[in-house]
Amino acid sequence: MNQYEAAAQIADEIPDIQKEIVRAPVFGSAYLSVKVLANYTAKMLQQHQLKQVHRCMLLAEKIYNRGNQLVKTAIENVFIFSFSSFRMSCTRQEWLEVQRIMPAVLFSLYIQQVLKPGV
Repeated sequence: MNQYEAAAQIADEIPDIQKEIVRAPVFGSAYLSVKVLANYTAKMLQQHQLKQVHRCMLLAEKIYNRGNQLVKTAIENVFIFSFSSFRMSCTRQEWLEVQRIMPAVLFSLYIQQVLKPGV
């Protein structure tokens, strides 16, 4: 899956952000498309919409698993990196719930990122 297919997948699966995804320059950029998804996920977390947060994470995992190297790197550097801000925007109990619903692939990437020296 390339950056165009990833953007189309996000737009198809989350209609709330479809208009934002299909605009230039977002549609041609894996990083900007994933940033829109991460921002939407953060917004859903702030609104305590954990079902929607889970849906976003499943989508990010699907894109990561099927994506080319550019898409995988965008998920790691944008979506996974945003978990730290997600953590700061919720209570300890909510964060435990988010970790519980987080797909294993994303959780593993998050743990690797947190344990990296210098991060």
